[in-house]
Amino acid sequence: AVIAYNTDLVSEEDAPRTWDDLLDPRWNGQIVMTDPGSSGSIKYFVGALMNSPAYGTAYFERLRENGCMLESNSTAPHLQVAHGTYAVGICMDYIVSNMEEAGEPISFRLPERDTVPIYSPMGLVAGCPNERNGKLLYDFILSREGQEILVENNLMSIRKDIEQPNTDFEAIAQRSLPTDAHWIAEHAGQIMADFDGIFQ
Repeated sequence: AVIAYNTDLVSEEDAPRTWDDLLDPRWNGQIVMTDPGSSGSIKYFVGALMNSPAYGTAYFERLRENGCMLESNSTAPHLQVAHGTYAVGICMDYIVSNMEEAGEPISFRLPERDTVPIYSPMGLVAGCPNERNGKLLYDFILSREGQEILVENNLMSIRKDIEQPNTDFEAIAQRSLPTDAHWIAEHAGQIMADFDGIFQ
């Protein structure tokens, strides 16, 4: 999860550097993010911050007070920032990078602290009708070729035998917010109830 900004409206120098920077009144009414009810990645992000003593539900109350708006799917906030409807947004790095490479006026800043790396798990549904093909797809995605395709689309690979330009894993690790994925999963219902109570 990153802070995206419209490059026609916001300079790299002026772009928010931390999640707390989004609470600055200068961004009032200029912030957008995906509703976590329609995005597992953003639900994880929200859960990570809600479980942190530095943020909690109070952070999202202040974000709402500063005019943060919600979109109903993962791509929409990125498009809204690129189109200049909003100056900044809580977005996904790979979507921003793909749009930036396509010439859209959007870029992102990795937060200087409390970065929330979001994993993309895979699994097979028990008793699925075509388990063999599911396993073949699973194996392909984990293969070198499959992971290279992900890297070409600005996702990070789990493999160590693939070159990943412009990806500083050490910097990401040093800036990462400690998160408890088990806590987030166990409290998913409460996370959404708290979030919905703030953003209704």
